This record gives sequence, structure tokens and C-alpha cells, in this order.
Amino acid sequence: MIRKLPSNKGLIKINSVAGWVLMEEMFSGQGYLKAISGHDIRTFIDLGCNIGWFPCLLYELQGRKEIYGLMFDADPRVITHARWHLVANDLTKCEVIHGVVGVPRQGSDASFFINPASTQSSAKPFGKSHPFPIKGVIQEVRVPTFAIQSEWEKRHGTTLVDLLKIDIEGSEFDLLRGEINFIKKSVKVIVCEWHNWHVSLQEIEQFLALHGFSQASETESDANGGLLVFVNQNLRMARTP
Repeated sequence: MIRKLPSNKGLIKINSVAGWVLMEEMFSGQGYLKAISGHDIRTFIDLGCNIGWFPCLLYELQGRKEIYGLMFDADPRVITHARWHLVANDLTKCEVIHGVVGVPRQGSDASFFINPASTQSSAKPFGKSHPFPIKGVIQEVRVPTFAIQSEWEKRHGTTLVDLLKIDIEGSEFDLLRGEINFIKKSVKVIVCEWHNWHVSLQEIEQFLALHGFSQASETESDANGGLLVFVNQNLRMARTP
């Protein structure tokens, strides 16, 4: 089902029952709307882009098609849908890359575990600590690996990243540690979903504080995790061209 966004600026496609819940969370709830409120976002990196709604949300809020973005997801089922959203909304400066981030060896391939629910697919194996029931069979596939620094600089050089969105189902701390040199010199704001069965909120806060980030807000949280916003104090006043 194809729906117009409230402002009638953009279109989104809902391709599952879970999509109705996701639409409510992203476009009507307090999560991502609250997280990006007040930030002028001209450039972004979206890790775990799923079916590609985040740039549609930016277009909805800012009314700007000239958004430069890189989007990554390792689940092959969502890539076509993510690219459809860019074409349908004429977001020609954004690109979707099929592959995994936040793993130690970039440039080769790595295992990725496809959950029947695409929002829970992960580079982390599903163990006893996983809090949600698995309804179906987990499929392990091999996918390309990428470093966000090299992919961004290949396309945009030293242009700052206004916002880094991280929603990679348990690999967030691996990604932050592996790419921190790029993140602290190039990323102004981080919006990060954290998953308590892999990393604690305190670990993320302490690590990012060491590298100049302060927590701006916690837009939602429960016993399993939440959504956090961090601001790079060293780049707080920097302007993106």
C-alpha cells in the first residue's frame, strides 16, 4: 500500500503488517521525530535503513530534496524497497548500499542473520539472551562488508555528516568503536538505537563522552533498549556547506 505523508510532500510504501507499526513509530511517535527535531540535516548516513523511510521523514519535515545521504542494510529483502523510496520521492542525492557495517574486517564478506521480521535481522547470532520470540526460521547469509568512512569519503570527501543514524540490532557498539576516528571528526549528531542484551546504555555514554559527545536526549527507552541522541561538542557550531 502506498501512502502520502501528512504534508503531501512524499510517498511511502507499506509492505507488511509490521509496517503499520513502523509508520506510527517513525512518522507519528516521539522517537525519530523528537530525535531529529531542531537539527538542520543536509547530509546523513543511515545504518540499518530497512525499507528506506528515514530520508522520506527528512523530506517530510524539511521539505528539501537536496539531501545527501548514504544508506546501508544487509538484509537483501529490503534493498529494492529502499531504492523505490528514493526514486518515488526524487531523492536523487541519496544512495542505498547492500552490505553490513560494524564488523572487524571491511572489504570482504561476513555472516548476516535474517530474521523473519526484517526489523530484527542482525550481524549478531540469535542466542538465549535475545528477548523477542522468533517466529520462523533464521537464515544465515554472506554479505559484503563496508567501512562507513571509506564509503562516505569516496563520494563526499571531507563534507561533514549532519546526522548518523544507527539501528543495527546489537552491533552499535562494535560500529562506534571501529569507526570512532571518522565519527568524532566528521559526525555532528548521532541518533542511536541501543539494545541492552548486547551493550548497556552506560557503556555507550561513557565511550562517546571520551570522544567529545554529550547526550542531548533519550527519546524512548524500556528494559530492552532505547533511542538516544548525542551531539559532537567539537563540531556543534560547524556548518555543513
